[in-house]
Amino acid sequence: MEYPVMLEGERVGTAAIEEEGERLVVSLRCREDGRGLFRGYLVCPGGEVPLGLLEPRDRTLWLQRRLLREELRPLGRPKEVRLGMSYAFAGAWQDLRDPAAFAGAAGETLSGDTLWRQAGSLRQLALPYDPKRPFPLVRLFCFARIMTIRGRRYAVYAFDREDRPRMQTTGPGPSAGTPG
Repeated sequence: MEYPVMLEGERVGTAAIEEEGERLVVSLRCREDGRGLFRGYLVCPGGEVPLGLLEPRDRTLWLQRRLLREELRPLGRPKEVRLGMSYAFAGAWQDLRDPAAFAGAAGETLSGDTLWRQAGSLRQLALPYDPKRPFPLVRLFCFARIMTIRGRRYAVYAFDREDRPRMQTTGPGPSAGTPG
């Protein structure tokens, strides 16, 4: 049977569960986004079963585990596989879960598909950019750099430790995304 592989509410791959005698073989593949190392968890109505660390292979993440069917029986039939961040790579873009962390720097309430990362001594904030919509953080327009991150365009701002906006270099750097 096939099950979805979920990361932060988004389907990122597929898991296959096959019977092999007294065991169930869980095999999963999903796309690699370069943000870090992930662990897999088999989600069942009665709880989660840790599957281990996913292995990078040819721009995908891969994992295969054999589990005793008897051990899984009390948890019920699997529903999905969930990924959890085990280790974030330095400089990797992350979803902004606490908008208050940038409230002083941005000077306004942030919402939506907002990303952030630590880039050396600077914290970078990425806000979705669409040329047909009002520019995000227009009061800091001159500090923005338009970049494509995870296939989407963002206006990226950099702030120092005192939450002051800073101009950014033009080179993308590791895991930065691409200009434009």
